[in-house]
Amino acid sequence: MHPLVISRSRVAATLIGLLAALPAAARAQAGTRAPIILELPGGTRSLGLGNTGVASRDDEVIFYNPAMIAVASGMSVSGERLSATAGDGALSAVTRFNGSGGIGIGMRMANYELPLNVYPATRLSMLDAGEAAGMSAEASIAYAQPFKGMRIGVAAKYAEDVNSSVRLGRPLADVGLARQLFGTALGLSVQNIGRDMENASGASIHLPLMTTFGAARDAQAGPFDLHGTAALSMLRDERLNASGGLEVAYSWLSGYDIALRGGVRRRDVGIEPLTLGAGFTMDRLSIDYALETLSNQRIGHRFGLRIR
Repeated sequence: MHPLVISRSRVAATLIGLLAALPAAARAQAGTRAPIILELPGGTRSLGLGNTGVASRDDEVIFYNPAMIAVASGMSVSGERLSATAGDGALSAVTRFNGSGGIGIGMRMANYELPLNVYPATRLSMLDAGEAAGMSAEASIAYAQPFKGMRIGVAAKYAEDVNSSVRLGRPLADVGLARQLFGTALGLSVQNIGRDMENASGASIHLPLMTTFGAARDAQAGPFDLHGTAALSMLRDERLNASGGLEVAYSWLSGYDIALRGGVRRRDVGIEPLTLGAGFTMDRLSIDYALETLSNQRIGHRFGLRIR
């Protein structure tokens, strides 16, 4: 065969190969923020309410606003199946401390897969199977104390990402304020305060610095107990997110109730707006379930146990 024909054949084969690889490369694009655990839901009940927890009174509030642990109590454990190759879990506990204050601990971990040489993960890229295993984890301790009608809280934590080629972590801090006003719980938190990171090539990787203001209120409608919550948050200086949810609970016997929850949030990379949830409480034990809609018509399922 003529050398020119061979050369043209090789060029054509190379171009076809590159074109075929383009969709996969687009899907494998890395994000710009890490660790990914800091962008995942922190609890089952909050997830069912649009992942809105800045004014919650549950112990999982340690992952949303440390100031609220001054009035929260109990212990919970939860886990979520995000896809066939990705999942995460959380553990939190809060108890009274120093009179009217509170102290809490929280731990979270996520496992997933990524394509080789792709970092950081996003909420979309972590859902698909890949050649490299990834892990992201967070451990935190928080303290809150009322002061002149205001609840003030601070959390110290450490978060990191680990995969076959990267191990990056940072000590971080959260600060929060909360106040009860006209029967409404108000909360303000600034989370993931710390120094940005760099990968092996020197590229900057930002922490997901989040500022959130929200409110929650309880009401009665006949035999039903209602709980509504809403929040606005700013992720760094990139965008404004809104979320909220409503819980309707019914009790037929003291200490026993069932609850249905629904929530909405802003559509973003990897996630869709709708979340739903349900709960069953028997005395001090609660069993909770939540689902979140994810990109490409996928659904994450989260189960949790709470002891008050």
